[in-house]
Amino acid sequence: MSKSIYTFTVDKVAKVSEKRTEKYVDESGAEKERTITEEVEKKIPVEVLVKKPNRKQIQEAEMVFSIEMSRCIKSGILTKAMLVNKYSDNGGLFSEQENKELNEMYSKLTDLQGKLVTLNIVPDEEKTDEQKSSLEKIQGDIISLRKDIVERETSYLTLFDHTADVKAQNKCVLWYVLNLCHYKDPSKNHTDFVPIFEGKTFEEKEESLSKLEEDESEIYKLTYNKLASIISFWYFTGKADKEEFDKMIAEKNG
Repeated sequence: MSKSIYTFTVDKVAKVSEKRTEKYVDESGAEKERTITEEVEKKIPVEVLVKKPNRKQIQEAEMVFSIEMSRCIKSGILTKAMLVNKYSDNGGLFSEQENKELNEMYSKLTDLQGKLVTLNIVPDEEKTDEQKSSLEKIQGDIISLRKDIVERETSYLTLFDHTADVKAQNKCVLWYVLNLCHYKDPSKNHTDFVPIFEGKTFEEKEESLSKLEEDESEIYKLTYNKLASIISFWYFTGKADKEEFDKMIAEKNG
């Protein structure tokens, strides 16, 4: 099995073919046995796997983040740093020291993402060991920095909901959901895990998501909210702890 962030099982109701034998008496009066195949509805255990992203996937997701961030800023959507500065002129959301620290964190995050984009320009097969090592360190630093920022802003999440940063983060989380989530459905004769969202490009996978939602697909209804929560938790904390995920899912299920 591939390295995973989390795995779980859901019960899906599906029609499956089942064989049964019955005895009957033929025209000559002899008792015989025959096999009948019929469609029956049963609960089928479907395995769901959230794969751990490889280095290339992390790079692609960060590129999605950077592109969406840039698009939002060009459209006039404020970044968190801009919003903090705006409120600073009116007394501020945070103390002067907190504002300074947050601005430094935002600046460092922007710098790290810029370095990541620059390193990604070099094809994987041409990267030196030093460049690959730098990529891994930068990716780790970005995850750690995001976690620190989120912890500081917890009380102000509603205010920040419509900033460029949050929109870019949401796009990045969506990219991970569409690319990391797989399932194995016995009712579809799956012998191995296959992607839940079909397609080769981000746009094709988004279209697949929309179709599953519109069709009220059972696999979508059973898994999507759970998958989005799992990916979001992992994305912002960098943790892939089964106990943490189990606890989170249990709380969401009431």
